[in-house]
Amino acid sequence: LKIEFSKYEHPVVLTVEAQAKHVGDLGGGPGGLSKNLFLKKNRFYIVSALADTKVDLKVLSQRLGLGKGGLRMAPEEALGELLQ
Repeated sequence: LKIEFSKYEHPVVLTVEAQAKHVGDLGGGPGGLSKNLFLKKNRFYIVSALADTKVDLKVLSQRLGLGKGGLRMAPEEALGELLQ
């Protein structure tokens, strides 16, 4: 597909604000900073969103067909185990 991209490396960060300290705002808007949420309800989900997007876990749970609630942040250790 020959899609142009830029790669930015940074240490593990837990907030968008901490990420911005390492890579700046990357121009903001579409293609700017993003956040990744590692979630769990019976199985694991990774949700990516633009940094300024509010993610309502109850609404997301319903849109994924998982019912009204129960979708929550997954334990950090589980991600490492899944990626091995």
